Amino acid sequence: MKNVIIKQTILGRGMPKICAPLVEKDYESLIHQAASFTEQPKYMPRRPSSGAQPVDIAEWRADWFDSILEPDTLDQVLPGLESALKDIPLLFTFRTQREGGHLSAPLPAYRSLAEHAICSGHVHLVDLELFSGDDMIRETIDLAHRHQVSVILSNHDFAATPKEEEILRRLHHMEDLGADIAKIAVMPQSAGDVLTLLSATHKASQSLSCPLITMSMKGTGLISRLSGEVFGSCLTFGSVKEASAPGQIEVGKLKEFLTAIHQNL
Repeated sequence: MKNVIIKQTILGRGMPKICAPLVEKDYESLIHQAASFTEQPKYMPRRPSSGAQPVDIAEWRADWFDSILEPDTLDQVLPGLESALKDIPLLFTFRTQREGGHLSAPLPAYRSLAEHAICSGHVHLVDLELFSGDDMIRETIDLAHRHQVSVILSNHDFAATPKEEEILRRLHHMEDLGADIAKIAVMPQSAGDVLTLLSATHKASQSLSCPLITMSMKGTGLISRLSGEVFGSCLTFGSVKEASAPGQIEVGKLKEFLTAIHQNL
């Protein structure tokens, strides 16, 4: 499996990296939250202080931002956001309502936002949803690669956990479309569903050439956010302030768990 290198962060090697969401609704609050990500070193001691922020990647969940669909919003926000994050890579995500996001956007607007972010020169990764249409996905990935932006191709199922074969099919289709990283998040209805996700993760890590991100959501699936180094998921999501999905835990605790597992492998 190849690695994806974003600034000084290597995805696909060693301990899973931590991504924290930026979910503020206005510019001032967003920049303040982003600046807080840089206040502590990424390496956490065995018992980190309560204020430590071991964030490897910051995800701007643009669907939380009040004026995101207004013209020129990205031009106004992205330069300040990148500056506030300093060396932390920025992932741009507009999560649609059908996949758990806060705002609805027609496909042309969704595509325009992604393309604008890619061409801005201020983002390092962009999230694209798998079910946006194969042609749109291929064309936007090509645009991203021409601008040296890596692409996470994603799918979020907030209703259920698909069968293992379907999870694997979706992950392989992401790679076929040109994804740099393939991501799937599913909702468990039982402990067995979590095992299904973990088994699919292990098999995909053996068969895909790109890194992958997988998770089973809410408390039932928490183990999937911690055990990526065992099963093959390269990135996990934790919260600094407000969680963007069910089951996210605070990044300091998350780093502690990941470090404990890493040190015992």
